[in-house]
Amino acid sequence: MKEIKEFIEKYIEEEFKANKGKYDVQITDLRYEELEKNAYLFYHTLNPNPFGRGGSIDNIIGDETWVNRYVKKYEKIIPRTLLQIKQYKNSKLGEGLPRWLVNDEIFACYTSYTENTGRQLGYNKLFYVAETNEGLKIIYDLTFNVKEPEWRYSHDLKINQVKNPGKLIAVEKYQAPEEANSLADYNAE
Repeated sequence: MKEIKEFIEKYIEEEFKANKGKYDVQITDLRYEELEKNAYLFYHTLNPNPFGRGGSIDNIIGDETWVNRYVKKYEKIIPRTLLQIKQYKNSKLGEGLPRWLVNDEIFACYTSYTENTGRQLGYNKLFYVAETNEGLKIIYDLTFNVKEPEWRYSHDLKINQVKNPGKLIAVEKYQAPEEANSLADYNAE
């Protein structure tokens, strides 16, 4: 699992740079595209790109209201905390995923938030990582719903979903969450 841990930690670092860059009014659109590309390289290319500014920074610069919003958002961005990794075999997958995978192992990487909002440390994203025809990649992710504490699918494309991770093979725990529901799940295995 060492390779998976190094992979997801490197992704967290690149995601953090892209998230900060998105709201950094001093970074050009071209520089942001580089940061975005570096973070998206961790995803299998059949996954949608979760990054993007949504518009040119040149349109923001002259508007003090938007600049202030970007500055406030920029200050809240933090890197995710890797909480644990679980290794699985014989997963139940949507019909599209098996075409990408080179073996029957997937790794569930549990991570925290990307913004400091004052909440207790807890689950936010679960990234499924596997060896694919493009190398080691994020193949799917789930988001932890705060209001109703459960994992929810990130999109409706069922063909590429991890429906059931399968048989648990190993667990490595790195940091216990503080939030009650996340902690209960973390301590369940």
